[in-house]
Amino acid sequence: MLETYRGTYFHPRTQFITIDASGNVLESDNVLFSLKKGDEIGSVSPFFDGLSAYFDLEEDNDIKFTCIHLENGKKKEFTCDIEFKTFADPSQPSLVIIHDFTDHYDYYQEVAQSRNESVINSQVLELQNKYLKEKEDFKNTFIANFSHELRNPLTGVTAFCSVLQKTDMSTEQQDYVEVIKSSADHLKNMIGDILEMSKIEVGKLTIEEELFNFHELIELLDFTYTVKAKQKNIVFEMDFDDKIPRYIEGDKTRIKQVFENLLENAFKFTATGKVTFSVKENQRRARKVNLNISIKDTGIGIPAEKIALIFNSFTQLNNAQKYSGTGLGLSIVKGLVELMDGKITVESEEGVGSNFKMNINFKYPINQENTSLDDKSDIENKNFLTKEKYNILLAEDSELAQMAVLKILAQEGHFFLDIITNGEDVIESVIHNEYDLILMDIRMPGTNGDELTKMIRSLPVQNCKTIPILAITANLYDDDKKRYKKMGMNDIIEKPFDETTLLKKIYKYLK
Repeated sequence: MLETYRGTYFHPRTQFITIDASGNVLESDNVLFSLKKGDEIGSVSPFFDGLSAYFDLEEDNDIKFTCIHLENGKKKEFTCDIEFKTFADPSQPSLVIIHDFTDHYDYYQEVAQSRNESVINSQVLELQNKYLKEKEDFKNTFIANFSHELRNPLTGVTAFCSVLQKTDMSTEQQDYVEVIKSSADHLKNMIGDILEMSKIEVGKLTIEEELFNFHELIELLDFTYTVKAKQKNIVFEMDFDDKIPRYIEGDKTRIKQVFENLLENAFKFTATGKVTFSVKENQRRARKVNLNISIKDTGIGIPAEKIALIFNSFTQLNNAQKYSGTGLGLSIVKGLVELMDGKITVESEEGVGSNFKMNINFKYPINQENTSLDDKSDIENKNFLTKEKYNILLAEDSELAQMAVLKILAQEGHFFLDIITNGEDVIESVIHNEYDLILMDIRMPGTNGDELTKMIRSLPVQNCKTIPILAITANLYDDDKKRYKKMGMNDIIEKPFDETTLLKKIYKYLK
């Protein structure tokens, strides 16, 4: 049986050929190539013509060649190892041994190719990841620089509008200031939209939960958009469920942003008819209340084939000249609602109107009667002040921001203000003066504000470890906030700031 298998499955893969000193075949077993006595070995392949150089060697030699490509008469290709044996005895013919390793080389070629492709793909993936990271870093750096450079002049516009509104002006002048302030707020919101979208895309936006008066927020929106509806000659209808807890826990700023974006969107596309804002309680369970919220309009509506596109960034389905905007509002809304573990959907019919629906859970305190928030402004009530005058250091290189802070604090009458424009001079000023609070711009010439804060905290000078240091910045990624805190900063004032924001933060840390 073994011999039967051997005869069936064993195929010799080695050919033996003897040749004379002229390269003529003496004998061949023709396992791979058919040769007759007297044929030239070079007829198999020009490769063998090169063997003549070894015939004159006066000693036994065994010369090996690997991975040689040959063809037989049937045009079949072989990849072979070849041994060429010559002998010192001239009467003894030379021996050519051809080993067929075609399958062996083909297999390893496939393995090597596969390995090389794997290495190449890995390198391509690494390069792609590196490119994407560099692209993301560039985008974030650009947005940070873009935001910072625009927010400095915006700070000046916003702050000086607040200062102007406290001066004696005619009605016409007051209207002009309102127009300027409204335009500045609009520009600030657009800059904020770009920054918010960037944060959402890279997963760096977080939801802050705090207790706040939800009914008060709804009342503010009701008042604001009732006035706006009258100006536009349409109807605004508020349908609010009074059973909803007055106090809930959530990110008040983000919730307000979601509601305002959707309401602004509804007002923008509604020329006649009405906008309805509905907030209904769905159910309560385990200190959580589930709310169904909808904002419905009788505006231009959305074509059915375009509904899937409305939450994409920078997407505007209508004439951009007629309906201005960045195309980010709905994309931001969707991102924020999902960050709050909520869901948003839209129903719309072209020419009839749209209805944006949300379902969101909020935590709430069980004992609502004993819950209250101290909304009394520290700006108006200054009974906590223990000094007639406080020394404040402002480290800021923007002249507009310097003038804005100077004017705001001068009106209060409780402050002496030192202004430093270069990071290198801040430390020397802190060493030689005793300050009650430091306002620190993050992007200072010479040394960044967060690094200066770390240096101040390490100074062997009285009060340096405890003095309140407030960051003034437009860079508000979570990583940035964590770094500011780690460096020793107490709080952040976001650019552009107005009079109320600045004073509330300052008085908070002078208590």
